[in-house]
Amino acid sequence: MELGSFQENGSQYRIATPRTPARWFNYLFNDSYYVEVSQTGQGKSMVFQPKHRTFNREGYKYFYLRDGDTGEVWCPAYQPLKTQPEQYECIHALGWSEIRSVHNGIRVSIKVFVPVDEMCEVWRVTVTNETDSRRRLSLFSAFALENGGVMGSVCDFDANAQVLSSYSYPYHVFYEEKEKCDNHSNRVYLFADRTVESFECSENRFFGGDDTGELPPQVAAGKCSNGKAEGENPIGVLQHALSIAPGGSETINLVMGCARTPEEAAETRVRLLESGFDGMLEAIDRYWSTISNTFTVETPDSDLNAFMNFWLKKQIDLQTRTNRMSTYCPIRNQLQDAMGFSMIDLDGALAAMEVVLSGQSRSGFIQQWIMTDGSPPSKLCLLTHKDGPVWLIICFTALVNQSGRPGLLDRQVGFKDGGEASIYEHLLMAVDYMAQDTGSHGLCRMGDGDWNDPINGPGRRGKGESVWSTMALKYAILTLLPLCRLRGDEAAAVHLAEIADRLDRAVNLAAWDGAWYLAGFDDEGEAFGTAKDAEGQLFLNTQTWAIMSQCARGERLDQCLAAIDSLDTPAGPLLLKPAFSDWNAKWGRISVKLAGTTENGSVYCHASMFKAFADCQAGRGGQAYETIRKTLPTNPDNPPARNLQVPIFIPNYYFGLIESPNFGKSSHHNQTGTVGWMLWTVMDYVLGVRATAEGLAIAPCIPVEWPFYKVTRTFGGANYVISVFNPDRLETGETDMIVNGSAHRGTLLPCEPGAAYQVEVTLRKRG
Repeated sequence: MELGSFQENGSQYRIATPRTPARWFNYLFNDSYYVEVSQTGQGKSMVFQPKHRTFNREGYKYFYLRDGDTGEVWCPAYQPLKTQPEQYECIHALGWSEIRSVHNGIRVSIKVFVPVDEMCEVWRVTVTNETDSRRRLSLFSAFALENGGVMGSVCDFDANAQVLSSYSYPYHVFYEEKEKCDNHSNRVYLFADRTVESFECSENRFFGGDDTGELPPQVAAGKCSNGKAEGENPIGVLQHALSIAPGGSETINLVMGCARTPEEAAETRVRLLESGFDGMLEAIDRYWSTISNTFTVETPDSDLNAFMNFWLKKQIDLQTRTNRMSTYCPIRNQLQDAMGFSMIDLDGALAAMEVVLSGQSRSGFIQQWIMTDGSPPSKLCLLTHKDGPVWLIICFTALVNQSGRPGLLDRQVGFKDGGEASIYEHLLMAVDYMAQDTGSHGLCRMGDGDWNDPINGPGRRGKGESVWSTMALKYAILTLLPLCRLRGDEAAAVHLAEIADRLDRAVNLAAWDGAWYLAGFDDEGEAFGTAKDAEGQLFLNTQTWAIMSQCARGERLDQCLAAIDSLDTPAGPLLLKPAFSDWNAKWGRISVKLAGTTENGSVYCHASMFKAFADCQAGRGGQAYETIRKTLPTNPDNPPARNLQVPIFIPNYYFGLIESPNFGKSSHHNQTGTVGWMLWTVMDYVLGVRATAEGLAIAPCIPVEWPFYKVTRTFGGANYVISVFNPDRLETGETDMIVNGSAHRGTLLPCEPGAAYQVEVTLRKRG
């Protein structure tokens, strides 16, 4: 049975059945609101204010249609009655989802969207009569609402305002917190754009007890109780009567959202009904059209095209604008998301990065885990991960290159402990802090962890060293050096080059394990991540970053690549092997994570992109593409029927125990550092349309099977249409270029703001 497929050039995904292997959800959002919508319309709703709150307790949104003449009841969105429709499909688009079904001559469309700038979600239900006789129907729309727990809740319907609302005051502990809670949108409302026939506020009364998925007695009877709910699970049920002539249609717009007061909810209804819902949908389409058109790619892989042109852009937009829907996070997530976001919204990315940078101290250090809402530090925020400064360098240099505006480095940004300096000076301080904070082997100290947060054992006493952090610092320096030289700061360039050489020597003297680079040294100076370890012998990241940082050369480069290839699976490379099976005091928390999940031996998609990036550095275009292809949920070697995920976002990881029947299953987590790195790696390093501070360079690294691809991209205010031909079926090589009909020498393209360039590139053998 077909589960689904892309349509509209990849901008939509059509699900052909309500019975998918897992909940196949789309996610719709703006800066203050988020909702998940499954193939049957189910999913959580969240508001950001600043604490993130899921306010539809069970996540259900049920629609029942009742025939007034026969008493028949069915669910046009399948759940909960599991009505078997004659036709059924769900379309997930960038800014909306739509369920379409046909049952007994009644066609129903249920379209849901989140307006661009409203704290609500809109459900547009259109019912069409395809029979030869008038149909008298009732639509019952039932939405789960928030239960106030120990604070209690009350739910009622205001007949004058035509608004149903549920209210519960937020739980808080300290007396002083009450004033803050007053300003939150603590009231959940539900209303429609036509008069309500009847309503229900008590979940227990509506379902006649527990929700068992059976026909609710009130729907069977054709009328709700019009009753209030107090101190119990609330529900929002609105009944609307429909009388539809043959061939006719009726549409009802239902809105659920959050407000501070009943008056605000009532005013929202008046305002939205006056402005109209068609304009909201048009604004959504305009927004996503603008995002989608920032650049486009046309390769022989239609799935890759769909993700690059649409779905990765949406995912990075979500992660950057909502801070991955969290107020508790590591700055490396914020920075890497903004790095990817810079490819579609440079100003938004720069603003996000500068907020992070302002948390740096004048010493050059920056705390890795932070609370973004002003809450007291807790959990990982109480620990000291030492890799924060390196991400400032990596991500800011990437943003400057994407902008083509090296002058951005002169922007002034404050320090956490007072004063301010240019971005450039901030980055130099970050280098110096990490370069001086080294251990007995000359490697960077890791503190309570590096990129791999749960390795919290080796450095907990302050002496443990991270090989990955050391490689990452050298890589960061290599990205900063060209900007130093472009500024004419030769003294800084010499200083950075000396540090890079010292780090390289330390890595190759202390961290080579004979066939790969080990992971680090613990507080006692004992190596970990070596062939001598029973578990956790081989780590992907220290091999990929050895290549990215140019620490691995000659025979060691070859051995490094062989080690990387030994980690490969049909779902992509394992993050480490063997996975930990039990507590290991030296390693810490990573060892008690379930084997095959997250950092303990999964196919961790973020690290897979480091691998694809390293493949490009090593000239392995075919391997880079294969890793990217495997990371996509459309991977034919681990397809949606096996990984169980709707293919419109990249998951955090795939289950990594290859001998398990669960191997390759998606985590279904749609928040991951993979997204920014995939956008960057594919555009700049595989397709080779590479942004640098000096201009747009062309350096493809592609699979030999690709004869042609095309890229449209804006850079430095100029517009480029770049066609790349590969007649000799090469991975890499030299390029012959024609720009606007004339031969062009060199690898950098001309760039005049406002100009348009037609570029033809032919890849040929070197020499």
